[in-house]
Amino acid sequence: MHLYDRHHKTVTPLIDVPNMDVIQDVIVGDRLHLIDLGVMKRLLNGWRDGSLGFETKLSSQQITDISTMLCNIQLPSEVHRKFRGLDFVSFWKGTEFSAFLHYASIVVLKKYLPASAYHHFLLFFCSITLLSSNAYRANWHVARAMLKAFISEFMTLYGKQYITSNLHNLQHIVDEVEVFGPLNTISAYPFENSLQRMKHLIRSGWRSLEQVINRLSEVDSHEYYRTQTSKTFSFPSVKISGNFIKVYLRNGFVLSTSHRNCWFMTNNWQVVKFVNAVESSRIMIYGKIIDKKANFFSDPIESSVLHILAGNISNLSSEDYQFYCDEIKCKVVAVVCGSDYVFIPLLHTFE
Repeated sequence: MHLYDRHHKTVTPLIDVPNMDVIQDVIVGDRLHLIDLGVMKRLLNGWRDGSLGFETKLSSQQITDISTMLCNIQLPSEVHRKFRGLDFVSFWKGTEFSAFLHYASIVVLKKYLPASAYHHFLLFFCSITLLSSNAYRANWHVARAMLKAFISEFMTLYGKQYITSNLHNLQHIVDEVEVFGPLNTISAYPFENSLQRMKHLIRSGWRSLEQVINRLSEVDSHEYYRTQTSKTFSFPSVKISGNFIKVYLRNGFVLSTSHRNCWFMTNNWQVVKFVNAVESSRIMIYGKIIDKKANFFSDPIESSVLHILAGNISNLSSEDYQFYCDEIKCKVVAVVCGSDYVFIPLLHTFE
């Protein structure tokens, strides 16, 4: 205690909280502010505006081309915000930077960033993806090495003058993930969402705290009544409306025949296009398999380690294959890349 006297102004009551270590149990940065609104936003603004040096600055035509690609990406319905062009980056929310990082960046940047900058970015992309799901836990030690290389090469590529506290704090997040779990479990997103809802409950500046308490009490009463009088939604289930079929596999995971919602990955890492579903004693999923797949990148690790694969939809199997719901691993985001598609797992749907 008090090892650094110059940094102590007074004694905090937090040291009296039972079973709490104010050093080890306080994270250096959450997912929202450190990764999405921190490093990812810094990189994107730097490439767009040249604020990370002019060697990696995108031209106006490249910005237009990337913006067009972003607006054409069909994100699954579970991702609630569509991509906006780079001209609107100043208005992007944290979720947009997160979706860009995980489901668009590696495709839209590949053609336009210099090879050295793109390879450097892949260190960041791969490490953050590994740390974003328990499915990659066995490779968290690889993420540690890649983040270390990312920070080191950042100084060489962009210059020491662009090093910020967010870059420095990246070296600590693997330790925190190993203690507290994947990045989504140490995120401020739930807090920010709840805070936004509470702000909407306030009608004036007079006795605002009382307003929030009263409104939340009313909401709780309504929720209790609703849960007591409504039927519990069961997973999995099939909903049919005319020729449109939806399969709700689990909370936050729906398959349908629309292009943005039809792709999924099996436990054997087969990429499948959803075609139909039949419900009897068990739900049977019908789909066509992508026969030929390849790594989208091979360095710093093979993309297949992240279950990211490239393939051409002209190579879909002619016959329909059958799958039970428990054979489906995750939903997939399909992003156009030239004549091929890049298939990227939707992270929150991993079992």
